[in-house]
Amino acid sequence: MIDPRRYLPLLAAAAMLAGCGLFETRTPQNPVNAGSSFEPPTTPTVVLRNLESALNSANANDYRKCFSDTVRGLPPFVFIPSAQGVAAAPTTFSNWGIAQEEQYILNIFSELQKGGVCSVTFNPSDVTEVPISDSVQYSAHYAVSFPHSRENAERSAEGLLQFTMRQTKQNEWYISTWRDIAQDSSTSWSLIKARFISR
Repeated sequence: MIDPRRYLPLLAAAAMLAGCGLFETRTPQNPVNAGSSFEPPTTPTVVLRNLESALNSANANDYRKCFSDTVRGLPPFVFIPSAQGVAAAPTTFSNWGIAQEEQYILNIFSELQKGGVCSVTFNPSDVTEVPISDSVQYSAHYAVSFPHSRENAERSAEGLLQFTMRQTKQNEWYISTWRDIAQDSSTSWSLIKARFISR
């Protein structure tokens, strides 16, 4: 005759596994770097298009590739926040570089609402300024939207920006300096960066 007490440890282990959620399905995270339409940045206007498409497709790799990096023989990327951003997070931007730029966008992309698509518009949408040597200055009004799910964090911003773009020896353009300027009482992009630099 089989002693049922022999099976008690097995039954207890099975109950523990079932209770800890090992077999439960998890809510899938938003895909990051899902699609790419990155173009070789042969003109400053292509850089703008790459930035727009990187946000539209939530592609952090393509987003990072829009910015100056020392591995390309360019000066390190510099972000100059709006006064609004500095007031909200006084120490956040003191050492802001390419790593921080990538981290905040990764954090936003990972918290997008299901089906949410980021967007940005620049006005003017083309860089018409004439390059001087290996650099060009571009100024525009921007409007950006991040349909994320984080509570108490802004989802849209608008203001003015100034990009300094630099050209490599391979004739490719990258954003080396980004100055953000708050406009009236609108939320500036700097404020969203400050909210999402940490998870």
